[in-house]
Amino acid sequence: MKNIVILLLSLALSLAIALSLYLDDYRLIPGGKISWLHKERETRSRLLAIPILLYHNIDGKGPFSIDSETLRQHFQLIKDRGIRVIPLKELIQRLEHPAPYREKVMVITFDDGYRSMHDILLPLAREFGYPVTLFVYTDCIYNRSTRNLTWDLVRKMDRMGIDIQAHSISHPDLTQISKSGDPQERKRLFEEIYLARRIIELRVEKRVEYYAFPYGRYNLQLIEMAQSSGYRRAFSTDYGSNIITRDNFCLKRQHVKSSYSLSYMDMLIR
Repeated sequence: MKNIVILLLSLALSLAIALSLYLDDYRLIPGGKISWLHKERETRSRLLAIPILLYHNIDGKGPFSIDSETLRQHFQLIKDRGIRVIPLKELIQRLEHPAPYREKVMVITFDDGYRSMHDILLPLAREFGYPVTLFVYTDCIYNRSTRNLTWDLVRKMDRMGIDIQAHSISHPDLTQISKSGDPQERKRLFEEIYLARRIIELRVEKRVEYYAFPYGRYNLQLIEMAQSSGYRRAFSTDYGSNIITRDNFCLKRQHVKSSYSLSYMDMLIR
């Protein structure tokens, strides 16, 4: 009789552990091997792992530029798969107050500040109703130009749903600058990170909270400078999705290349 009771208790304990894993009740699971099983489940769960796509120009020239028809196909694919495109700020809020989504979501970002952002991206994003974040470096934005983005156009885009955020002043490799102990180089890092934010805030008349590292390259020193400069989050080009139960300061983005087929894009967003 005693052996039967022990057996029943063991079965009940096993059932409780299996049920807690199934329900993703993290508070009932102690550290150790089982917690690693949870982390594996997090990366597999599309309701917890949120991809951020990263695009650049839309002229079809170069490995990181696609043409307008390809971008339309990507946007249509997202719609056909029933994936909701959320504003970047919504993802940040979810990171700060973690809970699984009830549907598949994703974020769309663009870097640098090409004229095609206004001429092609803006009308396409409005047609599909997609919120998009554009990280600009300020040397790329002109006061007057018919071929490049101007500050007037950037302000217009921000008002029309393209969230403008910071991507430095001159787009250098900050990791190379940070290797120098020269005070002038330290000053330049300050300008590329903090002053870029202040310039955009004054020009666009809004609060800038996010920073995309040029070339996606960063180190601990740059992370600390971005934090001390008042940014809520920074962004790299590290591949992979962002797990909303892990409140990281530097978030990953999935670079979109011109060589990617539509089936490969389908795999990325699913």
